[in-house]
Amino acid sequence: MRNYCFMALPEILSTFEDALRQRVTTLASELGSELARSERALSERFNQTARRLRLAETQAEWRAILLEAAAPFCAKAEVFSPGPAFTAPAFAEVLESRETVVTLRDASQLSAPVAESLGPALSPRCYLFPILDGAAVAAILYAEAPADLLDRNGLELLAALAAGSLPKAPPAPEPTDAESKAAARLALQAQRFARVRVAKMILSSRRKLERGRQDGNLYVIFKEDIDLGRLEFRRQFVECCPSVADYFHQELVHTLAKDDAKALGSEYPGAVR
Repeated sequence: MRNYCFMALPEILSTFEDALRQRVTTLASELGSELARSERALSERFNQTARRLRLAETQAEWRAILLEAAAPFCAKAEVFSPGPAFTAPAFAEVLESRETVVTLRDASQLSAPVAESLGPALSPRCYLFPILDGAAVAAILYAEAPADLLDRNGLELLAALAAGSLPKAPPAPEPTDAESKAAARLALQAQRFARVRVAKMILSSRRKLERGRQDGNLYVIFKEDIDLGRLEFRRQFVECCPSVADYFHQELVHTLAKDDAKALGSEYPGAVR
């Protein structure tokens, strides 16, 4: 160890400067090596995820792999496949633009059933990443995290890696004649239910109807009737036959809103399922 007591101040400062420069050089080298190792580990993780997604045999397995891979980049993730959720405004925007959408994390953008299924919000905003199959959106990766802790770049790369890898759903077994007839009867009953309920709304107040169409708030005006109709449609038809078409929602759009879904308003929760 050097005895600094017998050294001149300039010599001491020069010695400390050389030691500090050497230490900084060593730390920079160690940091560079660590960054290189981290980058290799990340690229290996993405490469492994891409292989696992391509080799997935079922949609459930594919979804589990995707959610596992998304976990390091956000606090909460979910995968949505084409269905009723895609009618909500934020999902519809993803389908149209095929780009990442950042939106409010509430029922007006995600629909009430989706917002409820996701549990308590971790942030006022959420992200929707399209997973493409050619030009079509095959699925949407949902993600959120508190206080901007979400890694958007990592999730967008993950969505790109997942593109085109979603396994095709197995064909449904052919229904028997009895099943086909029962399904047809149920569909007619569901259609009749929807037409009657919507017709009663129209007949109850023509003036409110026209004003609601003009102002784009039909759901607010007919909220009690629509909510009750949705509830009964679910109980009578959806719960006993999940594959039945959502005729009540279709009738609301076609007849009540005159084929203008926006006339129902942003508060309309969307399809029954």
